[in-house]
Amino acid sequence: MTANLLNKFIMLTLMLSLFLLSACIRTPEWTLFYFADAADKTDFTIKHDVIKGYYDTLEQCQAKGSGLLRIQGIEMTENVDFICSQQCQTLDDNQLDCQQSVSNKDFLKQL
Repeated sequence: MTANLLNKFIMLTLMLSLFLLSACIRTPEWTLFYFADAADKTDFTIKHDVIKGYYDTLEQCQAKGSGLLRIQGIEMTENVDFICSQQCQTLDDNQLDCQQSVSNKDFLKQL
């Protein structure tokens, strides 16, 4: 009886560990591309060096982007200073491919 109980405990512990591990490796949906401190503000191609974070929701990404603008004392205007893009992945030629992108210009329209 105790061996059976011990086996159940070990199995439960293993299943719980796997569940917790899978929660830790969840991939965020949104990537913040921040251009306000870029040297060339006219080049809005999505590049790896302007990535400022990864977020679970669009709202979190937009809040971080607007917060970075506020910290740097930059007014949020119609000029694009950040873009939040959904489910981005790097292609073989080192380019980024994203399913959807929302700029701070679009964010302003929501306010």
